[in-house]
Amino acid sequence: MQVIEIKDKDGKWRIVLVCEAKHQGKGIENIGKRILVGKGKNQELMVAGNAIERSHKNINEIKNLMIDEKHFPYILFLQGFNFLTETFTVKRPDDTEAILKHDIGSLNRIDRLTAANYSLPINQNCCENISILIDGQSVMLQAVSIFAKPTAWDNDEMLPIMLDVSLTSLRIIGVRL
Repeated sequence: MQVIEIKDKDGKWRIVLVCEAKHQGKGIENIGKRILVGKGKNQELMVAGNAIERSHKNINEIKNLMIDEKHFPYILFLQGFNFLTETFTVKRPDDTEAILKHDIGSLNRIDRLTAANYSLPINQNCCENISILIDGQSVMLQAVSIFAKPTAWDNDEMLPIMLDVSLTSLRIIGVRL
């Protein structure tokens, strides 16, 4: 996890960006190289692992630090077939295709993380907190910006997302560039 802070005009350190990346599900790479997995090395796909468990702890720790803020600049970059948002096709070495379906619960684990963003859309900046009224009381929701794709993220894809969230943070904090 990476955290970027700035010092505001009152000398207080303010978080403007938090990034975390999780990789879970090597099925795409394994199928493309015809690597079989499992106890008997006879399966193309392994049931989902547990790379997501630590994310919830990290998210909650940052929420504790930012409880009095109007923004939550936490980006969670997910990659691997356990985080599919749509059906994905992989070509095997023999040119046949394997179809990885995003709606198979034993393989796809993205739903384990959407609780951290109140089931808001994936691949969108959710940095600005959402206020809701409950019995006349305003409650602030801090949602994680979840970005997911089946293949590896590269810097050219992540940097514009990080810049967008950082600029949103600065706007909410009131910093002018």
